[in-house]
Amino acid sequence: MSTEIKKKKITTNNIFEEVWNNPMKKPYLEKLVLNIGVGAGGEELERAFAVLKSITGREPKKMLSKKNVKEFNLRKGRPIGVKVTIRGEEAEKLLKRLLIVHNNRMLKKSFDNYGNFGFGIVEHITIPGVEYDNLIGIWGLDVCGRIIRPGMRIKYRRAHRAKIPKHHYVSKDEAYYFLEKFFKAKIVDKMEIEYF
Repeated sequence: MSTEIKKKKITTNNIFEEVWNNPMKKPYLEKLVLNIGVGAGGEELERAFAVLKSITGREPKKMLSKKNVKEFNLRKGRPIGVKVTIRGEEAEKLLKRLLIVHNNRMLKKSFDNYGNFGFGIVEHITIPGVEYDNLIGIWGLDVCGRIIRPGMRIKYRRAHRAKIPKHHYVSKDEAYYFLEKFFKAKIVDKMEIEYF
């Protein structure tokens, strides 16, 4: 990394630190959503349900299909996947566990300009604290997270909703810095296999 890029990175990081002195501007991890799309109900769905329960210790929710797709034998209203949402300190602890799977690395393209990020886990047994079960098998899952600032509730509350100005959303660069600082994540352009 050249000295100019390093200097630029340090100055942007200092800008974020200055902005975060204001308590209404300091971002935090709002939630983590873990999702397994099965595509069909029955026994497979129950296994996916058990996987998410073993990872989070929470009761997952079954997701229903929104339309009929004849080719995939899907009917509207049938359960086709499971998801679980984790918030607060529990979400922070879980994210630290999930990042270990990729050696604390995340791709730059996994972020958007609104503080959202996501990554996939190919085998759930690579998550620390999860053991292999013959009856369940091996499952992959999607992890989506959201970093926001205080005050974002006004966009979603029932009464007196209001628009959020663009500068109140967490930008890509700020999300990178947030995860690097609080979760020791390394933001990379390309995932390369690391040998130990």
